[in-house]
Amino acid sequence: MSKYPKLSIVVPTYNRENYLRECIDSIIRQGYPNLEIIITDDNSKDNTENICKEYMKKFPYIIYVKNTKYPQGPNGNKNNGLDHCTGELIGIFDDDDTMVNDALNIMVHKLIEGYDIVMGNCKIVSNRWDNGRFSGSGLSHSGIVKWQDYLCGRISGEYWSIFKKEILGDKRFDTDLYGGEGTLWRGVLKGKNIYYIHKAVRNYRINEESVTHNMINKADRAIVNYERDIEYYGREMKRYCPCYLASIYKGAAYFSKLSSQTKKAFLYISKGVRLCPKSKNLYIMFVVIFLPKRVVPFLSKLRVHFKKT
Repeated sequence: MSKYPKLSIVVPTYNRENYLRECIDSIIRQGYPNLEIIITDDNSKDNTENICKEYMKKFPYIIYVKNTKYPQGPNGNKNNGLDHCTGELIGIFDDDDTMVNDALNIMVHKLIEGYDIVMGNCKIVSNRWDNGRFSGSGLSHSGIVKWQDYLCGRISGEYWSIFKKEILGDKRFDTDLYGGEGTLWRGVLKGKNIYYIHKAVRNYRINEESVTHNMINKADRAIVNYERDIEYYGREMKRYCPCYLASIYKGAAYFSKLSSQTKKAFLYISKGVRLCPKSKNLYIMFVVIFLPKRVVPFLSKLRVHFKKT
């Protein structure tokens, strides 16, 4: 691998004209000499296209493509961007975030040393209680990351990574899922060399209200995320971390409750209890199933409030 291997940064976007310039500028400021920025647009209704065309005139390494191949949504739009990558290395960067200065040089340097994927932490940018803190948890110092730690949820929260294109191959995000990126990465990263840098490489913007809104209104699709993890990785989770698999069942039960599938919620809780009978959270979730559905989101907010105090 050369000193400056070609790096493709995919920026999926949709109606984010208020943040997009700031995002693109932060990537340009990295000064990485062999860069390709692919802005993949999920057919925005605002001024996104004009903004991108302005940048294309000034910077020949910026490419603007619309998602016409995949179903509309975050996963399909990311897939569209991945299909256009020509670099040896790839990173996927959110359109409302900004990149910390010199992040690319630091991360690419580690990849050149022989790692397949390099992760860095993110600094939270919001009006929440955790503003300025790291968004990723479970790792306290730079070093090699074990795949089992990723599989078993010992690494959680939001990180940002750059990876070798060859480890992804023709694999893509599942467009049936609402988010659920981990379902792809658990498979891709198995057997790979992973390195973590314990510093912020990205400023991660959080809009808590929209997250809560989407969670409630897309509960049917959110269930599928948990079901796919159980289907694809349940056997390995049961071997390495049965209580974590139980927490996956608890998540499936939670969204089953939100989507009024009470029988399915009971089924998932019972499977979770068999795996991890001492888990208090599972029994709490069992009680929640009996409550009116409208109360559940309020209890979730209350839990977050007490967790931060």
